[in-house]
Amino acid sequence: MNEKLIQLNYSKVVNLLIFIFPIVIISLQVAGDIVLFILAMMGIFVAISQKLSPFAIKEIKVFSYLTIGYFIAVCLSVFFSGQASELAHYIPRDFHFLFAPFIALALYKAEIDINYLIFGTKVALVVIGVIILDDFFLLGNSRPSGVMNAGVFGNLAVSLFFITLVFFKNESFKNKVFSTLSLSFGLLAIIASGTRGAWISFVCLMGIYFYFYCKQKNKLSLRFKIIGVLIISIVFTFGSLSQSVKLRTNASLIEISKLMSGDIRSNSVGSRLVMYSEAIDNIKDVPFFGHGYRTSNVTLFQNDESRLGKRLSEFNHLHNALLTNYYNGGIPLLGALLLILFVPLRLFLKANKQNRKNPIFISGTLLTLGYASFGMVNILLGDTYMNGFYTFFLAIFMLLQAKSINVR
Repeated sequence: MNEKLIQLNYSKVVNLLIFIFPIVIISLQVAGDIVLFILAMMGIFVAISQKLSPFAIKEIKVFSYLTIGYFIAVCLSVFFSGQASELAHYIPRDFHFLFAPFIALALYKAEIDINYLIFGTKVALVVIGVIILDDFFLLGNSRPSGVMNAGVFGNLAVSLFFITLVFFKNESFKNKVFSTLSLSFGLLAIIASGTRGAWISFVCLMGIYFYFYCKQKNKLSLRFKIIGVLIISIVFTFGSLSQSVKLRTNASLIEISKLMSGDIRSNSVGSRLVMYSEAIDNIKDVPFFGHGYRTSNVTLFQNDESRLGKRLSEFNHLHNALLTNYYNGGIPLLGALLLILFVPLRLFLKANKQNRKNPIFISGTLLTLGYASFGMVNILLGDTYMNGFYTFFLAIFMLLQAKSINVR
């Protein structure tokens, strides 16, 4: 009886943390890391007290090896940077992957109620919508993003949006009303962040979402059509009223125009292309373990005396996760990144073929594809918010996916 009560209380605590995490990771500094730290400590306690290893449990074994493998690859890249003494400075931002197996173990020992997670994502979208309105209208920030970089904020808002959207179809009417409100706030945050990469990812993921929706052989209901019209109306309304959105959109058109005329060095799009081109041209000279953590731009542009070259050498990444990881950590770090993105994706897609209607599989697919798309034009893993978010949601979705397969 006592064991059952302990298990019940343990599950309640875990589900409470699951509810809290989406809200605090995107709105409060450090709070998301605190939630992950608590889960990690719970997992370590379980490992010691029950003599369990996350690397030996079938449901979380793959996740554990992927995350610890990525952490080891990061450590190697720092070691080979020639600045191994700075290991203590750089590595803590990647501790999410070191403790990820124990986070997964803490989740594994609980009876997870996915409704806590989904409700938490809805509240998170409302919270970031309020943050956007406060920053934009009261503080006058042109690219409101709360406590983090606007690019990261926009990307995480996209991920939260689709996690909420995927579960929308299976909800009751009362829950759908709140979901519609939260999705509207989320869309507002995505647009107002001014993160053009997030806008592109949003469009791509929406197309993929509709692919999965059609695969379920669903017909678009009147209610779904009304919600679609409402969302599109919000996009155009805010876009027409926001001076920031107008400026970012016009800037994109001007940059594309300059790019087509051959001027690739005077705008952000052109700068990215210069970095990509330079990286690809010198890719054969990258050592097996790379040039070292956060050294990609210095390595490529340290001898470029032009104004653009000096500016690009000051960045700590190449605005492309694949190229950045390859230059920083060589084949081990690039391989670890590809594995942590596409091994889970393969598992989610395989599970989806067996059960088209399970939203867990679709959410996991959109999470991994979303992160892959974010990394095509910006940094990916390496930012504490991006690391924590991916570690947490990937742990839950992979665990629930594995458990659902085992049940069948």
